[in-house]
Amino acid sequence: MNIYVLEDHPLVLHGLESIIGSAFPEVKLKSESDLHDAMDGIGYNAYDLAIVDLCIKGKRSFDFLEKSTETNQHAKHLVFTSSIRKDYYDKALACGVDGYLVKECTPDDLVYAIKTVLKGRKFIDPIFHEIQQQHQAQSPTVQLTDREKEILKMIGQGLTNRQIAELTYITVNTVKKHITNILNKMEFKNRKQAILYCQHHYI
Repeated sequence: MNIYVLEDHPLVLHGLESIIGSAFPEVKLKSESDLHDAMDGIGYNAYDLAIVDLCIKGKRSFDFLEKSTETNQHAKHLVFTSSIRKDYYDKALACGVDGYLVKECTPDDLVYAIKTVLKGRKFIDPIFHEIQQQHQAQSPTVQLTDREKEILKMIGQGLTNRQIAELTYITVNTVKKHITNILNKMEFKNRKQAILYCQHHYI
């Protein structure tokens, strides 16, 4: 089995090599610390698993992930990063990765994540489930009714009151009342703040 590691931090790379070598003694491990060289090597380097940091010498490795998942469709891809940014997480999943693990993990966590993705299953660091639960618990949208959530989403899409009314089969005046309730409950000063909120939270 071949494992490819894209990581530019020597200490982290040394730790990965040590953990992987101990848990998977039969593995042939190849590492790369330059994103440009890694991009050039796609299609030439054969690997069953790629472990990829999202930040390589100040550059994001999403292009590598996207190209590698398309070119090496048989291979698995595990993101190994210090970032818990939701937009990075979402973008990595959109690239088709099989796993996402935060570096603040134990060696056992890393080994388990590798075994999981190699078996063809997804692995997502539990911290993202916790963040999602906290977000849902703290999100102001929990105060909204189902209809208000529906209308908030349409506001975020830039629809006018009349367009919302036509899509929801209610009057324009009723739409206005719903929007007033949304702004009050969410403590938005105006419609623009509601739109920005939707864009920021992918509503």
